[in-house]
Amino acid sequence: MVSGVVEPVHTTEEKSKKSQEVLLKADNVKVHFPIKGGLLGRTVGHVKAVDGVSFEIFKGETFGLVGESGCGKSTTGRALLRLLDATSGTVQFEGKDIYKLSESELRVARRDMQLIFQDPFSSLNPRLSVGETIARVLKIHGMGNAQERENRVKELLELVGLRPFHMRRYPHEFSGGQRQRIGIARALALNPKLIVLDEPVSALDVSIQSQVVNLLEELQDRLGLTYLFVSHGLNVVRHISDRVGVMYLGKMVELTDSDTLFESPKHPYTQALISANPIANPRLRDKPKIILEGDVPSPINPPSGCYFHTRCPYAQPKCREEAPAFVKTDDNHYVACHYPLA
Repeated sequence: MVSGVVEPVHTTEEKSKKSQEVLLKADNVKVHFPIKGGLLGRTVGHVKAVDGVSFEIFKGETFGLVGESGCGKSTTGRALLRLLDATSGTVQFEGKDIYKLSESELRVARRDMQLIFQDPFSSLNPRLSVGETIARVLKIHGMGNAQERENRVKELLELVGLRPFHMRRYPHEFSGGQRQRIGIARALALNPKLIVLDEPVSALDVSIQSQVVNLLEELQDRLGLTYLFVSHGLNVVRHISDRVGVMYLGKMVELTDSDTLFESPKHPYTQALISANPIANPRLRDKPKIILEGDVPSPINPPSGCYFHTRCPYAQPKCREEAPAFVKTDDNHYVACHYPLA
């Protein structure tokens, strides 16, 4: 029998009780892609897309992951779901290392870990109707008969704000926002515990972005979901996230709760990132911007010491020679910097 999606709404008190219960833990995760060269196709180097990332995600929270394009955010999200194999490090989901699971065990675990893609059009098969797309997930995991799967599809469509008759239509007949709702419905089909949202609203119009974000928040409260929200849109991240991690060139440079990060950033890169964020209030637009010099170094041959020292306005000789540790500076505030900002 296919289980329904309607669950009791979680109260603030209930969520606070679960807020320190670890659902997923990443420990020194690295993802290095080999570079082949020569006549024999030997490995001549590596692209260090993710280079030693560690953090925890608590049950019921939204963990935001931000940084410039190419910093390794999306690769980190896929490594956490084992859609990409990590070069080293461990990822524990509910206490189990997903990289030690057998194929059959991983298949079961995938029911609890789902992904929502950035482009809602390319992530849907244009040859399948919406109903077939969602039902296919249920069929692959052996859930219910044909009638039960159809009922489940209708239930999911209503849950994300669409109508049951939409199941007969095809992706090209929907707007971008509607297609992303279909993607959300597909991700919810197996009642997951963790959803990785990879830039889920960046391809949508601004007016539609708020609708999708509000839907995600409503679903989280209703179903007790946990999110990893990957994005370079700082305004959206600040609105939806409980805690935020900042990545630069494959490394985590700062991590704390959302309000603290945006009000009191301690890493120079975080400060520059927030400074570059567009400000809607015209009275605050005169605030000076922090302009970083130079380009982002290549992940094939990153700088010695602190990866950010080539662009940091506060760099000292120690920064060029020694990589800073990712350490706790204040209550639940972590930063990788030899000279964190006050």
